[in-house]
Amino acid sequence: MLDQSVFTETIHEVAEIIRTSATPLSKEEILSYFKEMELNEQQENMVLEFLLTPHEEEEAEEETEEAEGGEQEAADWQETSDASVLAQNDPGKKEEKNAEPDVLPETKVFQMYLEEISSLPVYSGKKQEEMYQKLLAGDESVINPISDSWMIKVLETARKLAVTSEGFEDVIQEGNMALFLKLTELCGCEEKTDVEAELQGAVETAMKSSILAEEGEDEDEKAMVGKLALVNEAKKYLAEENGREATVQELAAYTQLTEEELSDILLLIQKADQKDK
Repeated sequence: MLDQSVFTETIHEVAEIIRTSATPLSKEEILSYFKEMELNEQQENMVLEFLLTPHEEEEAEEETEEAEGGEQEAADWQETSDASVLAQNDPGKKEEKNAEPDVLPETKVFQMYLEEISSLPVYSGKKQEEMYQKLLAGDESVINPISDSWMIKVLETARKLAVTSEGFEDVIQEGNMALFLKLTELCGCEEKTDVEAELQGAVETAMKSSILAEEGEDEDEKAMVGKLALVNEAKKYLAEENGREATVQELAAYTQLTEEELSDILLLIQKADQKDK
């Protein structure tokens, strides 16, 4: 059975390798990282789709003449298809949605993504339940149809949880991966399970973690900027007071920072000074 935690960790590690690699990784190279997990063909395709999406988006951004009509079609869909499907034709909900500030990115790539998912099938509740039961019975062929049918729900969940368009694509990506992982986990479990609730819970949890991590990085960055300013001022003040450059111990006592923190901050200041020269 696929170890979900190891699989998730490997996904993120490979995504970072792809992001920092000087040359694009081939599909074979990507799959080699998952060799010991013995993924089936469907799982391999889902992994490739997830990991290769960022690179395909970068290429799409460079093709300025491509899909000129996509933006308008996607915009039309935003106002009709997603609202009608996910608000279940409730006029009150639709009005409430339109009244909220929108966090959807306005990039061409994202508009093309909207256009793509707007063409995916929407199944009736009865058909969806039939697929869920097949999933629980171990039928892997329904994983892709269920995943496709959830794309709009994933988008709407991200739209509900996100507070800004910054990092919105990452939030959707995390939601899609959580969806895939949960579908894989549920496939063949043969237990009485509320599949809809399980999938929604997995998607929301992954998205909230992604949003919190992004906010945490922002807070860490702000905190570091503040510490840099504090140490810079402390260096100037102590140099004037003592007539010499302050030691790390003196700076630690004055700023109430640990010597380890100071060492890292002083190194950053030194590098910045060297760049300015």
